Amino acid sequence: MAKLKSDPVQASDFLEYLSGYSDFSFELTILNLLRSSGLECEHGGLYEDPATSKTREFDIRAVHVNGHYKVRLAVECKNIRDNFPVLISCVPRHESESYNDIAVVSEPPSGPRGLDLGMYRSRARTLRIEYAHAFYRPNEPVGKSTAQIGRSLDGSISSNDSEIYEKWGQCLSSSQELAERIYWDGDGEPGNPRYLSAVLAFVVVPDGRLWSVEYDHDGNRTAEPKRVNRCSCYVGKSYRIGTKLASATVSISHVEVVTTTGLREFVTNLLPTEGSMDALFPKEGIQAAFQRLIE
Repeated sequence: MAKLKSDPVQASDFLEYLSGYSDFSFELTILNLLRSSGLECEHGGLYEDPATSKTREFDIRAVHVNGHYKVRLAVECKNIRDNFPVLISCVPRHESESYNDIAVVSEPPSGPRGLDLGMYRSRARTLRIEYAHAFYRPNEPVGKSTAQIGRSLDGSISSNDSEIYEKWGQCLSSSQELAERIYWDGDGEPGNPRYLSAVLAFVVVPDGRLWSVEYDHDGNRTAEPKRVNRCSCYVGKSYRIGTKLASATVSISHVEVVTTTGLREFVTNLLPTEGSMDALFPKEGIQAAFQRLIE
């Protein structure tokens, strides 16, 4: 921790912190954005980190239901300063990274002769949407390295990736519990509805403080750094959904690093209607994934 002045902290100091430095104030801004966009949200709850078994606190979890589609968001917020913005280095996305997983969830059928084998049959099947049908398309820029960049008092360049990486890790850890919830989508609802469900992970920073730079496959920089509102970073993290006897595995292929405006554009353009959700749940991609299951 930086060495502190001996002067007592005054109300004006608290106000300066709250107006410009507080992660909590920024969280409330993002929480209001999501709720005003029609998403149901949890704020500041606790969960057990699956990697460390330690109790941690998530920033925001949100869910949007539209017909038979259900999208869950794990959202972590970081109120970084304009003198220490994030730079994400990108390369063209490889075909092996061009996918997004969705889960099809419904009550399992009973066994032959009326034998109920539901406890041994998973409620969920995972569909991998790939390549041209995927939300993450081949050859689009994909983030591979993140760093906060600033200039020290002596004039030298200073960089650090720990704060953003911590938030990155927290949103992925929080996603585990959201993935587990998928398994019970529609359970107990009239008519045994079938849901198509997805989990997305977000790190949100203030507007104007997210930059990207693009390289080709050979490591040559192809453009100058530029401000952006959204950058997808590949992670390929898998989670189990279901029980020990009946389970499936769903992957979060990317973490979305976005600005406030980028998050607003995402929920406004992709979530409001069943038609707009075709980007996440493309009909042709779903048909192709079902075909691969039965082949």
